[in-house]
Amino acid sequence: MSDHPEERARYFVLLELAHRDADVLAFWLTGSRGKGRATAASDYDCVLIVRDAVFDDWRARHAGRDRGRTDCSVMTLEGLRRHAAWGEAEAWDRYSYAHVRVLVDRTDGLCQRIIDEKARAPASEVAAFIDRSLDHYLNQTYRALKCLRDGLPLAARLEAAGAVTPVLDALFALDGGRLRPFAKYLEWELVEHPLARAPADLAPRLARLLDPAEAGPLRRLLADVEPIFREAGHGAVFDAWGADLAWMRG
Repeated sequence: MSDHPEERARYFVLLELAHRDADVLAFWLTGSRGKGRATAASDYDCVLIVRDAVFDDWRARHAGRDRGRTDCSVMTLEGLRRHAAWGEAEAWDRYSYAHVRVLVDRTDGLCQRIIDEKARAPASEVAAFIDRSLDHYLNQTYRALKCLRDGLPLAARLEAAGAVTPVLDALFALDGGRLRPFAKYLEWELVEHPLARAPADLAPRLARLLDPAEAGPLRRLLADVEPIFREAGHGAVFDAWGADLAWMRG
């Protein structure tokens, strides 16, 4: 339930409209409500997919934020295909499609298939994406350890923080191309949709990584993720670091 009944009412108006108007090809909720993670403070983030011929009119009448907390995006089917394309500027938004189900569908399941594809990295890109992410993670780990060695604790914290995103990118992508969740969903993902291969107690270990008073958390995480990725065929990324890898291991 929402603490904002007028926004909830607006959502049901849009849902009813989607059910009865044949110009609507699909309708769903995104954001926290679309993932089943709503709180009383959650917005209603709606998506309407409409026929090309009515797009301009529907966007003018329905798109945007209405009365504060009901946000409606109006797109064509082709616009949906293009949005958050891999490698483009909006690719960061692909995780928005994870765990989302279409509520109204006149596309014979096509919209759901597009949504499901966007919620993962393209299969042809996964291996290279993991390699890039691993190299970034190793670079941040190396920098953090050097800062600790040189007695620069603040710099070490900042460099270690920079290691979190790429190691999560790599670990999630290793599980069938899954995408790193937005931070607010990370712990929920790890519990409700656990990774196939990941170090135990990953979330609290990442928290310790963000404030490394000494090298232990950095080196222990490295020791645990290295065999996971070597077994999956990404050992060359580690080998490329040569003697520096041995130093990072401690």
